[in-house]
Amino acid sequence: MSGQQGQLSSARVVLAGAIGNAIEFYDFTVYAFLAGYFAAHFFPSTDPVAGLLASYATLAVGMIMRPVGGLVLGLVGDRLSRRYALQLSIVLIAVPTLIIGVLPTYQTIGVLAPILLIALRMIQGLSVGGEYSSSIVYIVEHAPPQRRGLWGSFSPMGAFGGLFLGTAVCIIVGDFLGAETMAAWGWRIPFIASIVLTVVGLAVRMGLGVERTRPDDSSLSENLLVRAFRDHWREMLAIALANTSTGVVTFVGFAYAVPWMVQMAGVTRQHALGINLYGLVAVALLSLAGGALGDRLGRLRVSMSGLAILLACAWPAFHLMQSPNTSSQMLGISIIALGQGFFVGPMCACMVALVNPSVRTTVVSIGYSLPVGVFGGLAPMVTEYFFARLGIQMAPALVIMAGAFVSLVSILAMASWPYNDPTHPEERLNPAAAQ
Repeated sequence: MSGQQGQLSSARVVLAGAIGNAIEFYDFTVYAFLAGYFAAHFFPSTDPVAGLLASYATLAVGMIMRPVGGLVLGLVGDRLSRRYALQLSIVLIAVPTLIIGVLPTYQTIGVLAPILLIALRMIQGLSVGGEYSSSIVYIVEHAPPQRRGLWGSFSPMGAFGGLFLGTAVCIIVGDFLGAETMAAWGWRIPFIASIVLTVVGLAVRMGLGVERTRPDDSSLSENLLVRAFRDHWREMLAIALANTSTGVVTFVGFAYAVPWMVQMAGVTRQHALGINLYGLVAVALLSLAGGALGDRLGRLRVSMSGLAILLACAWPAFHLMQSPNTSSQMLGISIIALGQGFFVGPMCACMVALVNPSVRTTVVSIGYSLPVGVFGGLAPMVTEYFFARLGIQMAPALVIMAGAFVSLVSILAMASWPYNDPTHPEERLNPAAAQ
């Protein structure tokens, strides 16, 4: 009986950490895929490219708020409880998502419409900044020593699961309603439908007991923040540079790839979404495979191999994706999925093991959310500019290669990362060390 309870507890730990990521990335995926509708309803312009750029800029604003969210929710996780941070992050994204689903357009309330939309995206960005990193810390801290790579990889699997659900909902709603209805009001449905995931996520996390981290001599959150920047800036910088590629690949290699394939491969939007759906299933599973492989071969080694794949193969992958042949398109996105899965899967445990427990959520949240928010948020807009304005057809591949290069070189250059090898004792990983 005790063994069954242990298994149930382990499953609940993983589910509680992963479900929030699914909710967060579901919303951001839906917005990215429906950007064209927002361009028409909230940013009217005689230049369709300018309207689309404005819509992507709103996505970027939300992503840029991620570092602020990482700071705020990181402090909550270290000062109070990992659970409180995880619960708060769900609420902060659920309410704005529902409001976006019923938000009046520019034709109804004028300039107030884009202002409200941007404000809501900023709140959601605040939430995302703390959700992913807090869930990573929570899961890895509870994982068995020899399974930290695998358990940690459930966080990116949850994130890509959210991307998968967002894509699937866009496909189903678009097919059912048709183009005209979708353009008129159907784009609202995916946002309103997020209430289902939100209820499940809150139910799982509300019933989960999490031990509190006891504060040490720095009893105020301000002192905790000062100590994080003063004593752990090297770890924060290492995490930030290593994750330059993370958001770039996610939002360019998958979300932006949909409109790009429509233009370059001459396929319908629904076909491109279907290819992307396949790629998201692949990267979710490959994240788990990368985490498990990292437990055996070395987490950092597997992560670097993923970056090497992205750097060497992004160009041929997108060359395959612009082919009108479906098999070639699937092979191309599979290559991107392989590189991204092997990189982010084991990297979760690497980041957690790098930082002392008493400031872990703060350092990981800031270090992770800063590059993902800035580079991930701006990457689709920059790629669109290079592609639409400058005529660089392989712009997505070039942007991904640049991000992978920075991440790979930074890991090789910084001495902090060898601590994350599974052969290291990793005494600091135990939360009890902070008690």
